[in-house]
Amino acid sequence: MTQTPGVRFGLRSSQHHRTWDQIRANFTAADEWGLESAWVFDHMIPLSDPRTGPNLEGWTLLAGLAEATQNVLIGTMVTGITYRNPSLLLKEATTVDHISNGRCLLGVGAAWFEGEHQMFGFDFPGPGERVSMFEEALKLFAMLQTQDRTTFEGQYYQVHDAIFEPKPIQQQDGKPHLPVVIGGSRDRMLRIIGRHADWWDNNFSDENEYRERVTKMEAAAEKAGRDPKAIRRSTTLGAEFILDESADTQRRKLESLRELGITDFLFHAPDDIQQLRPFVETMVSKLREEWA
Repeated sequence: MTQTPGVRFGLRSSQHHRTWDQIRANFTAADEWGLESAWVFDHMIPLSDPRTGPNLEGWTLLAGLAEATQNVLIGTMVTGITYRNPSLLLKEATTVDHISNGRCLLGVGAAWFEGEHQMFGFDFPGPGERVSMFEEALKLFAMLQTQDRTTFEGQYYQVHDAIFEPKPIQQQDGKPHLPVVIGGSRDRMLRIIGRHADWWDNNFSDENEYRERVTKMEAAAEKAGRDPKAIRRSTTLGAEFILDESADTQRRKLESLRELGITDFLFHAPDDIQQLRPFVETMVSKLREEWA
């Protein structure tokens, strides 16, 4: 049986309404303070008003952040499969893996923002078709990373004798492998997560609903012959949780999430990243020691 993953903490620094200098400062702070992961998102426009504000592209941004940091794992939370051909997406992620010396996380999902797709001319199929595209892309990812040449004839994607070099630096079971982080909560996505994900990201307000999701995901993992406890699980708390809640409230909430099986606690960056530092140096430090 695989050992249950240890607890980790991370920063989400979505790029809407932020400049390159601000995002870089957030990531370097996460790196210097010993957080284990740092994330951007993958959208063309802000997800909060005003929608006309600045919003840098996620994967090219991540390449710059790979060079600006030393130790922290970096990724997108998450990339919609509809925005790029999956072969190109994997090539971009592998490039970031090399720039970062093996720190890239491949965050992916089935996409959801219809208005953004309409705005920029991306096709936006129905939800069932998007999930089918996503599942097919996961199969293609696995083949391109491990084969010298790949031929794949899917319903949505085709490659012909494709050469994919260099392979990712990171490995799993002795083979090149970028850790796959999947966001999702509906039944079919939970089954895919159980079969394919190294890391499952899910936000929720109802703990009972989350427990139902976990049961479905773990059943799918077991059916696929995987140890479900080896799949990392993350959720995100807002900046207001750090800025406005008392230490006692923070501890109770984090302890309740840990009891649900959360392994990775992510926090949205406040406008002033230095406001996060006392929380990291006190609460995060104490919980790391207690949960080790």
